Amino acid sequence: MADQKPVQPNKQSTPSAKSGYGKRPIWQWVALYVIVAAIVYFAVYLIFFHHTGTSGSGSTGTFGY
Repeated sequence: MADQKPVQPNKQSTPSAKSGYGKRPIWQWVALYVIVAAIVYFAVYLIFFHHTGTSGSGSTGTFGY
């Protein structure tokens, strides 16, 4: 027992313990979230709200798209 060294936690094994988001800074995660959210929003818009074709009245507020 006298020849055993006390066990010390390895500080290099968990570098993400301090930041909580891994190795990336928080602004990169925010930028990634904004980009993904914009893509999802655009996809939902195209699928559900973008009306193709023309209506009978011609003046529906869709700016002629």
